[in-house]
Amino acid sequence: MELAKIVARQMAADVKRGFSEELQSDADRLAQLTRDTVGLVGEVGEFANLLKKVELAFRVDGYEGYSLEIASADLREELADAMIYIIRLSNVLGGDIENDLLEKMAKNDERYRHLEE
Repeated sequence: MELAKIVARQMAADVKRGFSEELQSDADRLAQLTRDTVGLVGEVGEFANLLKKVELAFRVDGYEGYSLEIASADLREELADAMIYIIRLSNVLGGDIENDLLEKMAKNDERYRHLEE
């Protein structure tokens, strides 16, 4: 599925769940950006916490924790949660996350071209 279709699906789901797609003022947009940023940071924190436990289990004898293989599905789920927040943030800012991502990748291609030689 194309990223644009994923974005449209997420935004339609948000509307069905009662999230307003029509933020009328900068105050409304700022409030939504703040809420979604807190949500994003929370999801990244959950990813980091699980990764910390995997790393401890790998490095510390006797530490009861998950292997990377076992934790991978949960880690991917946290990344997906984070991506949903990124989609929402981009939407509030009037962005096109697919286009913005491609533009940034092109900038990075130019910036780091010297490393590819």
